Amino acid sequence: MLTYWMDVNDPFRAFDAVRRRMDQVFREYDQSAGPRARTSYPRASLRDTHEGFVLTAEVPGLADNDIQISATMDSLTIAGERKSVAPEGYAVHRQERGSLRFARSFALPAKIDVDKVSASVKNGVLTVTMPKHPESQPRAITVKAQ
Repeated sequence: MLTYWMDVNDPFRAFDAVRRRMDQVFREYDQSAGPRARTSYPRASLRDTHEGFVLTAEVPGLADNDIQISATMDSLTIAGERKSVAPEGYAVHRQERGSLRFARSFALPAKIDVDKVSASVKNGVLTVTMPKHPESQPRAITVKAQ
């Protein structure tokens, strides 16, 4: 009997219910606002290979001339703009993906060789390959017995 009374009047249960409801409200807001409301657009992945780093980013609807990339030895910045202009003589009846301007920077965990950075876009996926600077690449060290 006492256990039932404690469960009903447990203040932490009420706080947990409020927290769950607030999480639901924010999830619904993020889904309805689209990618423009998110600060991390475009969605990207940064992988470390032995020789360098590879960044892939989702940029649907953008061509190679719509994207600007700048690199320093320890960071990479991607900027771009998607324009939604109807061709001449056509009218827009429904537009679900609007104009978008973005810029996103990535801090790199090691120095890169800026002169050898390359980028390509295919099927809405941007791939940036960044070779590591020679001083940042791991070296094999031989062990000598004495």
